[in-house]
Amino acid sequence: LATFATIVLCCCVYIYQLVADPPLHHYTICPRLVLHLNEYYRLVTSTLFHGGIMHIGMNMISTAAIGSFLEQRLGTLRQAFTILWAILLTSSTYTLVAYALHLVLGFDQLMYGHALGFSGVLFHLCVLEANLTTQRSRSVAGMFNVPTQAYPWALLILLKFIMPETSLLGHLAGILTGTLQSYGVLDGIMVSDSYLKEMESWNILSSLTKRQGFIETPNNVMDGGSGPRRDPAALRGAVCRGVMAGVKFIRDVLETLKVAIFGYGRDANSNIHLGRPSSTTGSVAGSMASELDIDEDDWVGLPSISKSETDAEARLV
Repeated sequence: LATFATIVLCCCVYIYQLVADPPLHHYTICPRLVLHLNEYYRLVTSTLFHGGIMHIGMNMISTAAIGSFLEQRLGTLRQAFTILWAILLTSSTYTLVAYALHLVLGFDQLMYGHALGFSGVLFHLCVLEANLTTQRSRSVAGMFNVPTQAYPWALLILLKFIMPETSLLGHLAGILTGTLQSYGVLDGIMVSDSYLKEMESWNILSSLTKRQGFIETPNNVMDGGSGPRRDPAALRGAVCRGVMAGVKFIRDVLETLKVAIFGYGRDANSNIHLGRPSSTTGSVAGSMASELDIDEDDWVGLPSISKSETDAEARLV
């Protein structure tokens, strides 16, 4: 029911767009307008409005596929709260990252840019689904397989490659917030299972809980019940390993560029000795060096000349 209600809400908003034709830039996420003009409503409206029929069509098909699986595992009420928090957290993360880039690097493109669509929330849900599924690997658009945990990241890169106009930061914000929830970092703001079960017994919600398709909250779904919850300490370890891997990658790239531009240098090649001239060929090399006034030390490290090659050269002369 939560997934179905979300799809209906987004479709109703799109029908409003078709009928009233409102200016979309009044509803997009724009960090500058959110922070400086206090237009906080954009944190919500930016996820419900879409740029066209293909945009909303692809997002709602993905919502139906991912959301249906998650609702079966999480329950209807937890799914509803997860979507609500995902809307607020992805938009807030987008705004804060854009502001941080503005302050630290002076990069203003994201601060003044506009973005909209439900795809950031979809990436949040995609991370949760990847952590709850029992599949070890998953196909990315039928082209190649990746580990299930890496599927959201592979999808992020692929979408940016085939559709450059998509919002990289919006999708990345969804992955980050989804990862935080899957590791339990957001438990402090999430509604507990016990309270959700209590809500299901409220008389005011009886008409909802008795409807066909309503799924009760399972026990400890994210703590080893329907799917294992990762230890928050593992997230810190993963972040540290990721940072170290990134540092090593940058160092290797810089070293490669250094070698490509400046070479290894004479000192770096000092240990290369492919062979010294033999006694037979030494006289030939020595005579050639004396005639050309070349220091014999410059020949050290070059391959020696075989006798057969010397005889062949003599015959040619």
